[in-house]
Amino acid sequence: MSTLQTLDRGLEAMDIVSRRTGGISPAALADELGVHRAGAYRILATPEQRHLVTKGEDGRYRLGSGALVVAGRFMSQYRSAAQPVVRDLADRTGHTAFVAIADREESVAIAVAEPSTRGPIGVSYRVGTRHPLEHGADGLAILALRPEAPDDIEAVRTARERGFGLSRGEIQPGTAGLAVATGAASDTDVESSIGLITLGHPDDLDVERLLPLLHESRERIARLY
Repeated sequence: MSTLQTLDRGLEAMDIVSRRTGGISPAALADELGVHRAGAYRILATPEQRHLVTKGEDGRYRLGSGALVVAGRFMSQYRSAAQPVVRDLADRTGHTAFVAIADREESVAIAVAEPSTRGPIGVSYRVGTRHPLEHGADGLAILALRPEAPDDIEAVRTARERGFGLSRGEIQPGTAGLAVATGAASDTDVESSIGLITLGHPDDLDVERLLPLLHESRERIARLY
């Protein structure tokens, strides 16, 4: 499929700007894009008009307020698209299902569904629930996809070896969680995971039966990026 070179160059510039915490000068951007400085100014003009980038007093360009608006809309659309996948997973497994994303060093639940048919006792897991990445199957799955680090805890190393995160009562006492990461840990992907939470001990989870269903749901979620 052919692409629009001008649009592609503008998106590349936006990506470069987003990676520079301290902002980037037009000259430095021109070098990275392989264009003249005047070309860099022209490329920045359109996103600047739409407040996607802004020029600071130091002459450097940073993401503007428009980028925050787009990011908020993305999350709303992503949550809406993920919800049917989560609901289907909950119904097929009989366990509460969820999608969580990494927000710095915390995991945040953005889509949650309980099985349509459930017993008198179940697990209630609310959208917006957050906890440290190291304290739940969802966070462990996300951390396991990141590059190995000397300070990785044992649970992360185990999750990396297994290909899934497993937790016991870290988020809610008396519960067990199982989760798999839904995307590669890169600078352009949302770090997220899809998982299940149920009452009981991790040994009560039929991992052999549940993993194929989680992997299938993971592929559906990955197509939403």
